[in-house]
This record gives sequence, C-alpha cells and structure tokens, in this order.
Amino acid sequence: MPSDTDHDSLVAQLRELGVCYLTPTDARVDETRRHTAPELIGRLASHPDPRLRHALIAVLIRHPELADEVRKLIDVLDPEARVELMAHYMAAVYLQRMWRTRLGFYLDVQLLPDLFSSELGLPSPEERHGKTGLHALAQWHVQQSSYPFNHLSSYHHVMDLLFAQLKQETRQHEPA
Repeated sequence: MPSDTDHDSLVAQLRELGVCYLTPTDARVDETRRHTAPELIGRLASHPDPRLRHALIAVLIRHPELADEVRKLIDVLDPEARVELMAHYMAAVYLQRMWRTRLGFYLDVQLLPDLFSSELGLPSPEERHGKTGLHALAQWHVQQSSYPFNHLSSYHHVMDLLFAQLKQETRQHEPA
C-alpha cells in the first residue's frame, strides 16, 4: 500500500505538470521519490486511489508529448495497470476531441495519437468528435477493470475539474 508521503509526492509532481486540482496544496515532491515521466505514468496507472489514476487524463491532455512514453510503457506494466493506462489514455484521446474547441481557449491543443482504439475494438476518435468512442470505452473499462466505477461519469468529472482549473489560471493572469 502506498504511503501518504508517496501520495503527496505524486500530487506534487502532478502539480508540476499543470494538474493542480488535487489536494493537498502544500504537498511537496519528496526528491528521493521523484519519478521520471514513464515511472510517474506507471505509478499513477497502478495507484489504488482512483483520483490519481484519473489524473492521467488531465496530464495527457496537458502533455500530449507523453504519448511516446505511454507507447513504451504499455508492455511492461502488470495487466491491471495496463488496462488502467490504456483506458485513461483513450479517455484523454476521446475527451480531447470532444472538447477541442474549448480546450483551445486555454491550451495549445496537440491531438494525442490514437494508440489503442483498434486493439480494444473501439470507435475512431474522429467519430462524433470522440463521443461514441468515450461511451464504448466506458463500457470496455467496466468489463476489464476490478474497479466498479461509473467510468463515463469519472471521465467527464476530470474535464470539469480541469476546466475549472484552467479558468482559474486564466483569471489569475488577467490584468486587474
């Protein structure tokens, strides 16, 4: 079981990557536990806290360059973490297409490549701007995961949190 220190260090590393909606706000990176990008992705995918697993979606939307790390990491994870990483990666792909215009108000949107839809038997991210795929992914995720969540709701909740954060960041940078 991960320690509270490990949890807080992961939250602090997420904050460094621009995912700031998780608490505690005073969390600091434990330098002895600082992870490389692939290690961080793997730790998040295998973490028992669903909020940290779901944070992968926001990290990937903010950092699409990490897709290469996902591609390299997918074959070395244990089966449960692999399912979680594939699901959260594809959720980011679909959500990014669904919210592309709104994300563009806050971020320079570089689309994540579709790495897994064919392998998982899911619709193309371009179909209905990702909506069809997101619904199919949520059903696939329930069938594959040992976590009994309403995954579709969780995916949308991540976007709500991310947009609230982006909106707040924009307000802080506006001239008074």
